[in-house]
Amino acid sequence: MNVLIFGITGNSGRELASYYLGLDANVYGVGRSKCDLEGVKYFQGDIRDTNLYKNLPCNLDLVVNFAGVQPSILNTSESTDLYKTLSEYIDVNIKGVYNIIEWVSKNNINCYIYATSHRDYENYWKDGNPLTNKLPPAINYEGDHTMYAISKLSGMMIGDYLLPLKEVRCFNLRLPMIFQIPQSPYYLSNGKKVMMPFLKIIKDALNGKDLEIWGDPYMPRDYVYVDNLIQLIEKCFQSTLRKGTFNVGTGEGVTTEKFIKNISKVFSPNQNTKFIYRPEKNTYKSAVYNIDEQRKFLNYKPILLDEMLIRMKNKIESELFIKKWGWDK
Repeated sequence: MNVLIFGITGNSGRELASYYLGLDANVYGVGRSKCDLEGVKYFQGDIRDTNLYKNLPCNLDLVVNFAGVQPSILNTSESTDLYKTLSEYIDVNIKGVYNIIEWVSKNNINCYIYATSHRDYENYWKDGNPLTNKLPPAINYEGDHTMYAISKLSGMMIGDYLLPLKEVRCFNLRLPMIFQIPQSPYYLSNGKKVMMPFLKIIKDALNGKDLEIWGDPYMPRDYVYVDNLIQLIEKCFQSTLRKGTFNVGTGEGVTTEKFIKNISKVFSPNQNTKFIYRPEKNTYKSAVYNIDEQRKFLNYKPILLDEMLIRMKNKIESELFIKKWGWDK
């Protein structure tokens, strides 16, 4: 099997590469930064540069596209430099993604899978009702992810139009936040480095500290582990379907309170944790996804919260992330 992953140096790209390397596939990767993944044939470059595609292999069974920019990796934001930020989304997430789609279509590649964003559903994140795969777009035009959502939706629509014309199987996976153990525990907020909130909670739990429960403690949300994303990529590829758009979810609808308390159970050295309720604090909006079609058409079997936390703990311990992140100091 020959697989090419755009955005292979990102957290999800790395995990997918490791998965396919474990299956003895030939794994090729494209990214802008340096790549230290052993066993990957890597091409460093920018998806906006049309010269990049001249060197890529064409005898591919699967192309997975994680490439793009999002608020958590940009050095600017819509509040710090509006027009520069908007231009980045258009140049990379629309023009750059079009270059990928054009290249895929011209080379008759069997299957293309696009990792898009669930931000095109943001105005549905209100009451906790599970959202199906094919609702009309509902972008929040007052949020700080507006152009990001527009650009990702545009990239998805371009693929849906062009690739079936060339009989390329085309799938879109709508991603919420994907929980995983990253190489770095930080992301960028308005260009400033900040520890990922869920890792801050895990760190506090490991140190036996009291844990805060922000916002509505009973608000449900899908907590999606990276292995669920990988499973859906593989299920789409192995299916007989020609196309499809699927939410990457669990259907579990875990409350904020349960999420924090279960982190304590898995990571705290003792079970005497004190929980401090902070209803005045802003928290992530509710987003729960209906996965009936994923089960029916793809035989999808999601990993749920408790198993996710156990896997994360095992990965942190087995790969010495506490030392890598400097949490042992």
